[in-house]
Amino acid sequence: MLKKTLKKEDKLKLKSEFENVRFLGEKVVSKGFLTVVAKSFDGLSNVRCGVICSRKYSLLAVRRNRARRLLFESFRLLKHEIQPCHIVLIPRKRMQDYKLADTMAELKDSLQKLKVLE
Repeated sequence: MLKKTLKKEDKLKLKSEFENVRFLGEKVVSKGFLTVVAKSFDGLSNVRCGVICSRKYSLLAVRRNRARRLLFESFRLLKHEIQPCHIVLIPRKRMQDYKLADTMAELKDSLQKLKVLE
């Protein structure tokens, strides 16, 4: 059985990485969040993900952090099924009522539309 962990290397960190994905990537808008996927441009053959959650989503840090946790957890559980690429997830206000199952189903659907699931 695969060990499903999320390491530091699995997250996008630099502003330039986020900008490259948003500029070069394809996007899918769903009810709960926006998914932007770009082919891996750093030469590495791994899947990396980043979440952008600003105060426009919610003024309360508790809600923004919950959205980030849900998106990263969904990514962690699906990571082994995704082809090498960089993903940026941007939550929308409707996501405030989502549970983990809702987030996972919507992320899986978005990634299938972008044809990056194996």
